[in-house]
Amino acid sequence: MRRGPATPDAQPQPDPNAEWLVRRPGPRERRWFLLHALFRGLFWTIPFVVVALLWIFWFEVKFTNLIPIGILLLGLLMLLLHIIWGFVFPRKWQVSIGPREVMVERGMLWVTQVFVSYDRVQQIDKVSTPIMSNLDLTELVIFSAAGGVRIYALDPDDADLIERRVRANQPLVPQKQR
Repeated sequence: MRRGPATPDAQPQPDPNAEWLVRRPGPRERRWFLLHALFRGLFWTIPFVVVALLWIFWFEVKFTNLIPIGILLLGLLMLLLHIIWGFVFPRKWQVSIGPREVMVERGMLWVTQVFVSYDRVQQIDKVSTPIMSNLDLTELVIFSAAGGVRIYALDPDDADLIERRVRANQPLVPQKQR
């Protein structure tokens, strides 16, 4: 328990844990994850379709041959797995914005927590794809000396909050004297 000074005009000190903002994906973010998974799934399904068609026309086999059907089924399985990822991953993802660091928790089978201290950040990039812009979302990429973290489908206000906190916690670099 923390005790403050006994003067009546002293402000009580806030609990450091109370300043953490926890963000989980809402409907817009879940929609982006699903669209992203659908596009990735289609991207990985197209080669299987092309290989199956090449197999049919190169070896002059019927469309009912088991090998092209198996190749097409593998492609459809890839698409299905990406769509399942688009449904499940946002439910296992959260961003916690703290006073001195940001924490990203993600993972479906194994949960990974990545903490990035604001005073160790070297660079921040904001990325917004056309789909993200349409849903009013942005992606924040934070680089530090120990690595980086990519925060997908973030509300622009939260991205600005993280950027402001990073800039406020950066150590001042002394200017060179001429």
